[in-house]
Amino acid sequence: MSVNRFEMTLPILCAAPDVLAPMIDACAAAAVIIDIRKDWLTGPLDAAQAASDAAQAFLAQRQPQAGATLFRVGAPDDEAGQAAIERLLALRPQGFVLSGCSGAADVQKFGVMLRVAEATQGIEPGAVALVAELGEDTAFIFSATSFKEVSQRLKAIIFDGQGSARATASQAYNGAAARSGAPLLLARAAAVIKAAQAGIACYELLEEQADDPQTIREIALADGFSGVVARNAAQLAALAGA
Repeated sequence: MSVNRFEMTLPILCAAPDVLAPMIDACAAAAVIIDIRKDWLTGPLDAAQAASDAAQAFLAQRQPQAGATLFRVGAPDDEAGQAAIERLLALRPQGFVLSGCSGAADVQKFGVMLRVAEATQGIEPGAVALVAELGEDTAFIFSATSFKEVSQRLKAIIFDGQGSARATASQAYNGAAARSGAPLLLARAAAVIKAAQAGIACYELLEEQADDPQTIREIALADGFSGVVARNAAQLAALAGA
């Protein structure tokens, strides 16, 4: 059995399952990223199972014609991680967002784990999409390795500016210079360039407190991004209504 072919429709929303549940009607036409990266590897019978159950409950409410649904997870590297991927793949998402991705090697490794999980779940090989989220691990900034042809399942890049600011211990906005901080500018540019080299879309993940998503989207588009990803209902509504 295969999952639906992946399509990253706009607008896009990224939030935890408990935040998404009350928004089921608002995000009916949006691509939804279910953020379970904090809990998905805690253990099969506690927080990880709770995250899986919450994600399943949300998926059960989505209409079949709704936009793509992806799981936002961290990089797994052991048998527990493989088992967690297989458990989540049984819910039939269209793809995964690999948070904290450091470069092409992480994409290749996660792709192998997805291939094993697809075989276990009886899903067509390569049917599950992968989106690389850059920012939290700054190794991608200086990597000379391109994402081009690294994996056929790699469909897009998401840039997490908040994660990049934390990783570089820098301010997102340099007040003295009246512009974005230099580390953030460098990381944003690197993400856009990586996506352009690979011929895939690149989206910017909004900050949780961003209150003017339309203006931020216009800036992102001018900087080479394909769009932005909302973090809450207000941002989603503003982007959907623009």
